[in-house]
Amino acid sequence: MTNTHPLRHGSPAAGAPRRRGALLRRAALGATCALAAGLLPISQAVAAESDAPLAEYDFTQTTGATIADTGGGAEATVQNADDAQWTGTSLELTGGAKNGDGNWVRLPDDLLASADSATITTEVKIDEAMKDAYNFLWTFGADGDTDNYFFASVKDAPRTAITTSSNGGERSASAGEGLQADRWYSLTTVLDGDAGTLSFYIDGELAARTESDLVPSSIEDQSMSTIGRSPWPDPLFAGEVSAFRVYDRALSDDEIAAASSDDAERNHDEILAQAQDLVDGLDAPPESVDGDYVALPTAGGQVTWSSSDESVISADGRVTQPEQGADPASATLTATATIRGISASADFDVEVLPSNATAEERVAQAAEQYAVPRVLADGAALPDAPEGLIATPVEATGAALDGGTVHLPGDEAVDATVTVEISRDTAPDVTTAKTYDITVLPADDAAQLVAYHRTPTSEQEANNADIAYSMHLALAAGDGWAPLNENYGIFFPKTSAPLPANGPSSALIRSLKDPAVFALPDGGYGIVATRIARGGGSDGTQADSVLVATSDDLRSYDEIGLLALDEAGGVNRPTAVYDSADDVYRVSWTTDSGADRHQSFDDLVAAVGADERGESASGRVTGTAFATDTGIADYASGVELTLPKTAAEGLQQRFGRISNTGYTALDDVSVDAGTELSQSDLPAAVELDYSDGSTRELPLNDWDLSGVDTATPGTYEASATVERAEYPTPFADERADPSAYKYVTGDETRYLMIATNDPNLDNVNQGGSAFMPLRSADTLAGLADAADPTEVHLLDRGDADADGNTMTGCFWAPELHEIDGRLSILFMPCYGDSPDYMSGRASIMQLEQDENGVDLDPMDPDNWSAPEHVTRADGSDLNAVSGISLDMTYFTDSDGQAYYAWQQVCATWIATVDPNDPTRITSDPTMIIAPEYAWDNVCAEGPNVHARDGKLLMIYSGSSVGNTYTTGLATADASGTDLTDPASWQKLNYPVQKSGQYDGEWQLGTGHGMWSEDEDGNLIYVFHARTDHGGLTGRDMFVRRVHFDAEGMPVMDMEREEELADETVTLAVEVTAATGVGIEATTRCAAGRNVLAVTLTYHGDDDVEASVTTPFGDRSDVAIGAGESMTTTFSARQAEVGAGEVSVTAAGETATAQYPAASCR
Repeated sequence: MTNTHPLRHGSPAAGAPRRRGALLRRAALGATCALAAGLLPISQAVAAESDAPLAEYDFTQTTGATIADTGGGAEATVQNADDAQWTGTSLELTGGAKNGDGNWVRLPDDLLASADSATITTEVKIDEAMKDAYNFLWTFGADGDTDNYFFASVKDAPRTAITTSSNGGERSASAGEGLQADRWYSLTTVLDGDAGTLSFYIDGELAARTESDLVPSSIEDQSMSTIGRSPWPDPLFAGEVSAFRVYDRALSDDEIAAASSDDAERNHDEILAQAQDLVDGLDAPPESVDGDYVALPTAGGQVTWSSSDESVISADGRVTQPEQGADPASATLTATATIRGISASADFDVEVLPSNATAEERVAQAAEQYAVPRVLADGAALPDAPEGLIATPVEATGAALDGGTVHLPGDEAVDATVTVEISRDTAPDVTTAKTYDITVLPADDAAQLVAYHRTPTSEQEANNADIAYSMHLALAAGDGWAPLNENYGIFFPKTSAPLPANGPSSALIRSLKDPAVFALPDGGYGIVATRIARGGGSDGTQADSVLVATSDDLRSYDEIGLLALDEAGGVNRPTAVYDSADDVYRVSWTTDSGADRHQSFDDLVAAVGADERGESASGRVTGTAFATDTGIADYASGVELTLPKTAAEGLQQRFGRISNTGYTALDDVSVDAGTELSQSDLPAAVELDYSDGSTRELPLNDWDLSGVDTATPGTYEASATVERAEYPTPFADERADPSAYKYVTGDETRYLMIATNDPNLDNVNQGGSAFMPLRSADTLAGLADAADPTEVHLLDRGDADADGNTMTGCFWAPELHEIDGRLSILFMPCYGDSPDYMSGRASIMQLEQDENGVDLDPMDPDNWSAPEHVTRADGSDLNAVSGISLDMTYFTDSDGQAYYAWQQVCATWIATVDPNDPTRITSDPTMIIAPEYAWDNVCAEGPNVHARDGKLLMIYSGSSVGNTYTTGLATADASGTDLTDPASWQKLNYPVQKSGQYDGEWQLGTGHGMWSEDEDGNLIYVFHARTDHGGLTGRDMFVRRVHFDAEGMPVMDMEREEELADETVTLAVEVTAATGVGIEATTRCAAGRNVLAVTLTYHGDDDVEASVTTPFGDRSDVAIGAGESMTTTFSARQAEVGAGEVSVTAAGETATAQYPAASCR
């Protein structure tokens, strides 16, 4: 479709020339073409004109600050120019602080202001620092406008994006892996308005594509378009640029590839030298080989190999040895490194020695390639023989063998053995037999699992590289697969080294690909995978190692480490299987050049970190099935595994959706006919049942008794609806790091809410008017924006702390707590005329009390103490490295010990504190949660603690504040443990709350939450997420109820329809016929005196005599007819009487009735 836009101030009118520079450029090109080829037909001339770029800059000069448009358009200008920055083929961009003396290029205004499509291509080389630092390679937008911009960046995995609602609304196309430093790349962005797509190309190849409803002209103000400078306060870009072109159309794939090749020639010699360096840096193959394989290193896939004789040595390194006693053979191997069509190569002559192994020895070695998985389902086929082998099943014990298929003899699982005879197809008469121990499960008791990684897409789909490159799990469902955990990662590798003292480093963050799960012989599971750098590139370990982990149940994981293999040519698609016939583990992989290899280990865990590498052999071992055509969104690669149904149910319980299946039946209620039935006689709450076996209790609204006739015996149905609050989404706009507090003082209960003011993500300076907002309401829902609650500024820019220092910004992450009986706020202010968040310190302010110890009004700012920094016992900063401390929370364990937990150097720390002096910690700070995984880097912050069933549940927030923010969980025993010992805390490998769809809408960056409680005592989770609600871009507050699954794990994203399938509950009311004596006592006045009237009704079948006892006399032998009533009176002889009781006995039964106080005056 064609996107059209209304005319805007400053935009050319419809049909007007786009800009003078573009018009001049096209006229010049038209003249040039006419001179070169004679007069062109009008249609060809127009096509030639429209194909030209709007702007083209070649950075080939050696001096000056202006760069000419080669087509005669407007110049670009180098800011902070210096002739030393010119190389003759490029401009060196020096980087540095945004407002420092580093250089950058200012482009002409409004280049794409009227464009519905665009292509921007850059020939660029990046500095190492750009791989980790936030940067914009180029941008179209306005100075300081962080809401509207179109850009490319090379941080982590390079990407391009466009937004009109800040970074929360970016349409982003991100490549799968990062770039190398000091290497020339062609980076091209294509924003195709007709197709509605945004694409990113690297060296002429498509690297990423996403949908986009925005077009270049969506960025209305293009008064500060640049190369190397961001509208955000990011550092300037550092590297080199040699060409930059802008088109107002979407170039085709062929055009982009051709431009990449042409631009590479600008730097031919440098690229050729880099290619030669790759070849020269290879470990040369040995001059002679006595084995079935020669490792051919590929420098991470950048080098290819060829062979002069594939029958001797193939291009993937497989060697065909002459038979024993034959002559040696030889081949020439050629290594070629090609970068953007520019190649360098080297030749290596290799001699292959004849084998000295006997036929029996060769078949025994070849038989290593055949293994049978430990667990099979009834009717499963044994693995096919690998290439070059013949495998014939010959015998089974404990199970039936039908050709290559295993069957149960009955309906129960069995432990069995199966024997397979193996030979080489080149020597079929020489055989060896292997007997495997297996467990065969009934088909109904078995399940199929696939472990996999995904192809990265975007943060907006919770599938950026940090998440996609992790192990995901799915269970077979019908004819397809059902991803667990909303197709989000479940096992993530740790950083390559512990957290540095000065904070996290992106260079240490690791991911994985090609995960493979296998069964361990004594129960549990092993995992092998290729470890990679953040963003998907190689971290160097892929050359010769695999990542190894174990798990008892695939719900929690123990990362063992890297297993070094006898390999130098790359390790791809690793798998592992336990070969029970030989009691060894076999690890298989494919080299960079395509050869399949394997290696055997007696103890896989012990082999990690061992000095001996052992020996590898040719071929991939059977027993693992690669999963294809799964239908899983963005599925990349993975393997299948058979596991017991109970294990699958455990995974479903932990990672599947949980939903309400009904409620525990309520006990029937019985009432005598004629007796009133009140709400207090009926249940006030109901226990709800859930699909995973968990339960929860929710209150009930008043019962509907309209269908119950208490006068007539019979069975009736009463109904009630479940009471549960529904909170607005979002709960509060631009209120981040929220805290909702149930505030009880005396007989009064109300709710307080405090949060970080986050106007358009400007949470430091807040437009120069920073403040800390506090709200109060009678109910939790009353705190929401929709209720228009009272909000006051407890602190404002310019207020002084207890030391007299002026606070000017931040007021971050305020939390309400009761500390030593006083309502307290923990938060972080920052200081300076232009507030710097690094100046922030965790601080406390407390509500004052009157002389009777009663809290003053918390909504009056004057009733709060001046903020004081929380420090070490000696008064020094908590953070001895960089000073800043923030996100402080307070809690006590079950033994009464109080603690602070907070963030510093982007990790969560803890210390004890004496509530009597909450400005000082009483132990040294200890780090308990470090950002170890790609999902919680680069910060682990915002801790908050809830005690439940003897455990402390500490939620914390991970990643960077933005679309990727997540909520992690660490647990510890609530008593009898030293919580300042990091070993006391167990941290989950994956987040418990993450970006995802909720109530049909994407919620991104869900994090910085806290536990709280609603009016009915339900646990709630208060957090923020990224939205564009109301056209605002700051982080918004949300409120949800928390469910606990059957394991006791918190579920923080239960949808309303999952929480409750049916709002209505019912019970039976049995109205029974009355028996015995009924009694009613009333008073009336006679001659100014009270008379007590007692009316008796007998429900029996025969006449009866009754005795009546009152405070004013007794009466016996009172006759009552069967089924009749009679009244007897007693004179009180008093004008006033107090309340009292009447007792009646008849037919062996006694009944009582009350009468009220009365006056006859």
